Amino acid sequence: MRLYYLTAQRWAEKILQEQRFKLSTIGESNDPFELLGASVGEAKARRAFKILHDHWSRTIGMLCTSKVWDSPVMWAHYGDKHKGVCLGFDVIGAEAYQVTYQSKRLSGLLEHIGSGQPLIEAQMHAILTTKFRDWSYEREWRMFGNLDQREATDGKYYLNFDPHIILREVILGSRCSASPRDIADKVVPSKARVEVFQARPAFQSFRIVRQKDEPSVFVAPKTSN
Repeated sequence: MRLYYLTAQRWAEKILQEQRFKLSTIGESNDPFELLGASVGEAKARRAFKILHDHWSRTIGMLCTSKVWDSPVMWAHYGDKHKGVCLGFDVIGAEAYQVTYQSKRLSGLLEHIGSGQPLIEAQMHAILTTKFRDWSYEREWRMFGNLDQREATDGKYYLNFDPHIILREVILGSRCSASPRDIADKVVPSKARVEVFQARPAFQSFRIVRQKDEPSVFVAPKTSN
């Protein structure tokens, strides 16, 4: 499965050099309803879910990605106003979960936890992957990681490329100051060939497209000894 991650140029270069993504915590989310896609009406159930929500906030990290790279809104919001970079990668042998978008918070999902009954896997999955419908332009897919190994140097949590993430594309925003060659020099050769290319606004639609006047730069896969 091909997924895309948009970020500012400096963070993209850090990701490329270190070959890992920073995991976002629940508290860092830009959505105040993160993991709150289900309604909880009864007070006892609300208290029980708060304990569960706090536990997840301490133990679960997320890598939030998109299924598309050609949305101008995504570039504006996450790609440093089109000055950033989009990383396209394949997920091999790991789970990525599609986010569903709802107009109303889910009902009948959490009321039972007030009596001490646990969540089943399907209920937990729904809570982790439900957002308000106004976020649907993101076409989000998520990968999850445990917050059990904090990086000593910066206090952050990371998800390594190896063994499940294979970089395949690096797309420069239309306003990115770097050239494809500049960014290609930051790419560490891995299992597959990586294409680096420039994007631009389309001439006849509201999409972001490949800049064909700027040739792609390819980073060859590393050779095995």
